Amino acid sequence: MSACPPIGTPKRPTSCKAKDAQELQARWLERLAFGESRAEDRLVQLWLGVFPVSWRQVADVRLLENQMAAIRANLQGSYSDLLQAMVQDTALQASLNGLGNRRRRPNENLARELLELFSLGEGNFSEGDVREAARALTGYRRAADRTVYLDPDEHDDSLKTILGRRERFDGPSLAAWLAQQPSTARNLVQRLWPRLVGARPKAGAIEALASGWRRQGLSLPWLIQALERSAQAPAFRGQRLDDPIPMMVRSLRLLGSRHPDAVQIALRHLNFMGQRPFDPPSVKGWPANDEWLNLRWLHARVRGLQALLSDEEVWTSRQLPDALPPGLTAIPPLTLTLPAPSSRESMGLLFADPAWQFA
Repeated sequence: MSACPPIGTPKRPTSCKAKDAQELQARWLERLAFGESRAEDRLVQLWLGVFPVSWRQVADVRLLENQMAAIRANLQGSYSDLLQAMVQDTALQASLNGLGNRRRRPNENLARELLELFSLGEGNFSEGDVREAARALTGYRRAADRTVYLDPDEHDDSLKTILGRRERFDGPSLAAWLAQQPSTARNLVQRLWPRLVGARPKAGAIEALASGWRRQGLSLPWLIQALERSAQAPAFRGQRLDDPIPMMVRSLRLLGSRHPDAVQIALRHLNFMGQRPFDPPSVKGWPANDEWLNLRWLHARVRGLQALLSDEEVWTSRQLPDALPPGLTAIPPLTLTLPAPSSRESMGLLFADPAWQFA
């Protein structure tokens, strides 16, 4: 294929979008592994799993970068802030047919996912709420700068009744109202628990955490810290099967190779593991914890890590510590005693050990 012209060039070949996506995936994986803001980037990746958009669903992969920037800008705020930003995010709007939602022909796709996945949760709203929410979300259009704006000619500005409140809702006011509902806090805690804690919670744990989060004004830093504290509790430590992306990121960071082959090998094998960046399987995002217990995916993890170790360019450019230290895994490895020499054999044993897959 001939070289692709810059993104935004008129009449640019559609075949170039896959190349754009591959470059974005490589940049993001390298940033997750070696960037200067890894803790923040890890949270951006977490929320990309809550508000998933595939590169295949957008005309311009720069929209995915804009979505990441919007998430990043709200990491220190509340879930209400983040939800309002996502409702007005061009990538999410495009992926759920929001930009085709017109006053005379409301499209319910974005409204339904907003209520079911991003706020209230299944069983906590009526079909009437979906219809009214769809009317509130009419009229959003993409501007030349890739942001969205509200077209007054296509927006239904009349009164709507949603969850008992009658108001001239639009996207931000609807998101703010949904964030106030107790079921929203419960639903989000339930969605994040398997991704950050893993093991099934004890009776009442979700409700207690959701109530505490509401008292904190749905503060995102408070929620993440509370979930991570739970993950370190003896009852839960080491019981979460890590997602492929963070598992691969840990592996790249430990190996320390900045050779381009390392990221490309990792990306190729993440596809076999079921979690290539910016390519979620559905609007529900990727699996979490025990949902990854699939022999094909588990075998792909080991093959991918062994492929990293077997590449001579990667191995010769490694920057390993003098010895593999204790504490590399949440639970002790079965096949290796740490500390251990930083040899290829030791790395092979560590990467093949089931303990390396848990967080």
